[in-house]
Amino acid sequence: MPSIYHPQLNEEHCITGQEYHHLSRVLRTKPGDVILLNDGQGSLAKAVIKNIDKKCAHFELLEAAIYHEPTSHFAIAFSLLKNKHDELIVEKCTELGCREFYPFISAYSVRKGEDISRFERIALSAIKQCDNPWLPHVNPVYTLKKSIKQAKEQGYTPVFCSEFRPDTWLNDLKLPANAKPCFFIGPEGGFGTEELAYLEQEKIDQITISRLILRAETAAIAIAAQYVSLSKPS
Repeated sequence: MPSIYHPQLNEEHCITGQEYHHLSRVLRTKPGDVILLNDGQGSLAKAVIKNIDKKCAHFELLEAAIYHEPTSHFAIAFSLLKNKHDELIVEKCTELGCREFYPFISAYSVRKGEDISRFERIALSAIKQCDNPWLPHVNPVYTLKKSIKQAKEQGYTPVFCSEFRPDTWLNDLKLPANAKPCFFIGPEGGFGTEELAYLEQEKIDQITISRLILRAETAAIAIAAQYVSLSKPS
């Protein structure tokens, strides 16, 4: 069943705000109905609705919250795309277990700024739909170089998905077992000459993900699926 986001899972037994509206007005939940709660921090728990008033849905836990270790730990960095196709990146990669997003602006980015709250809402909706107990963090929109620096500072290993590495695939990389890759996806027009030179200068790994030319949003989903399929549960 789709889950309900409730970050204070073991502390507050009252659902309010937007989730309350969804329960009472959209799902039309009644006292006695069983729901699945999701704290976005690794825990899921079943609960029963006790009563619903004008501002709150009161519940009782049926079981202790079960903590789920992430099966993989990866991030996706993506250039802002035209027609907001990057929203599909956030939705589908969240469903695949992405833990962090780094939206960035590069030389050929069509859009030059973004309010990340839209990405955050999409990620929240996605974890509820697929019962992913980990709500990914969406970083502010930075330049490409600053996103690389930010990812490194947060413990990720940048890996660029590139059409210039036709014989280097994800499983060819010799990443340490505890490495957390952050896969960088360029805009519709690819990376600029100076950007490619910077990647070479920084000796950042570059891989291919398909024999075909993929749309940017497809590339992000493809590398996320490939990484999950190659990862063993931690």
